[in-house]
Amino acid sequence: MQIKSKKVISKQSGIIFITLAIFFLLSPFNLVSGQTQEFVLEHEKHWDTFGQGGTCNFGTYNFFVGDVDNDNILELLTGGMSYNVTNYTSSDLNAPFMIWNWDGEQFNLEESTTWPGISRTTYASDLDNDDILEIIVGGRFNNQTKSYSILRVYNWDGEKLQLRCQLEGISASSVDVWDFNSDGIKEIAVAGTKSQDSKTYAQLSILSFKSNNLLLENSIKWCASNEATATSVAISDLDNDYIPEIITAGYDNNLNNSSGQLRVYHYQNQELKLLENHEWRLVENTYGKTITGDPMGNTIVNSLRVEDVDNDQTKEIVTGGFTYDGEKINAQLKIWNFKNNKIIQEFSKEWISNDVTEIKAIVLDDVDSDNQIDIITAGLVGAYGGFDDINVPPEQAQLIVWNWSGQELKQKCKEQWTVGEGVVAWNVQTGDIDNDKIIEIISVGCMYVSSLCDPDLRIYTIKTYQNQSIAYTIITIIAAITIISVILVLTILKRRR
Repeated sequence: MQIKSKKVISKQSGIIFITLAIFFLLSPFNLVSGQTQEFVLEHEKHWDTFGQGGTCNFGTYNFFVGDVDNDNILELLTGGMSYNVTNYTSSDLNAPFMIWNWDGEQFNLEESTTWPGISRTTYASDLDNDDILEIIVGGRFNNQTKSYSILRVYNWDGEKLQLRCQLEGISASSVDVWDFNSDGIKEIAVAGTKSQDSKTYAQLSILSFKSNNLLLENSIKWCASNEATATSVAISDLDNDYIPEIITAGYDNNLNNSSGQLRVYHYQNQELKLLENHEWRLVENTYGKTITGDPMGNTIVNSLRVEDVDNDQTKEIVTGGFTYDGEKINAQLKIWNFKNNKIIQEFSKEWISNDVTEIKAIVLDDVDSDNQIDIITAGLVGAYGGFDDINVPPEQAQLIVWNWSGQELKQKCKEQWTVGEGVVAWNVQTGDIDNDKIIEIISVGCMYVSSLCDPDLRIYTIKTYQNQSIAYTIITIIAAITIISVILVLTILKRRR
């Protein structure tokens, strides 16, 4: 009887071992069908002018996140424009440049300054190799007699905001920096426009910052017809040849037939050399309209970023904007590479959420700690008439996180919202802004109620849920039943002995 019991026990123990082995060996292999991810809103911030005056943080590059005062806390730099509630003119506009921080519970305004005009772009980097970040702000200065483009350089040490210098006449919608001649001083690449001879040209300018002065080294402008714009600029080594490329994005050929445009340059010995110009549209000789019925364009790139988004050891160019399909405005996300001095499209994604869907801004970062660079797009969704018709749904902001594997573009999570009578997510940045070891996604743009605009800043994180597959569930049940059965058998045998 004892021998038989031992054999039964040995047999049942073997079953337990085999069952558990199968359970643990198979569970890592495709037994989890995937992940569900969603945005978690941590905080929403409006400015002090909310409901009283007008402030708008417009402009795709009018928001920067970085530690600009070396206090180991990431600051948030915002710009835009503010204006009187009624009957305002261009001379009434003020540029509210602000420096904030977020401690996980509340916003703190570290510093602010204004000037008559608008702020369109902000960026920060150590330009002169002194371990102190310079803040670059581009916009316009207005007075009663004239209006002109300005580029300003500041330092912020946590106590005093110091204006180092200002250069007039350089239009700036986007800024990036690189030390092209390896002298320890970074050159500044500025994308913008230049009005001349009744035309609007796209313009790329290269400047240096020396002895508290901004010096123009070189500039190039282009326009195929009467109107072109360079909305974005980025600098990176695209083809792994240890030579940096300057990439600009925007549009050419006027709004009524605008083509999306990418251009790639080399900058050596203070000379700009165009390597490639690439343009595209979905349909020809037509254009789409905004929700108010104004001309919006055919195809335009609003935002450009560069990073290795598919882990192939080569950096991709990622562009976002819109394209008209003959009926509606589509958001357009494109992924490119640059080989043998040619811009090559890897993938293109267009989508429609309503009459007008548009990407305003892009940022590239690993926002869910999976060791893959994500593509985060921010923009708007609108219906024709939505600005002034109460029977039409208001504009919504749209925020999406994507992953590009090199073969497939996957949408990880998506968020749409509206505030007041409409809202647009003009800007998006990322960073661990509250030092909690979690990357936040921060969007800021403009919401409106009647004639009153106000920034709508939102802080999100990504929450991930594991989804168990049917196979995983079945194996778990079988293992549980087997273990329970063996325990019962052993209990019975023990009582008989």
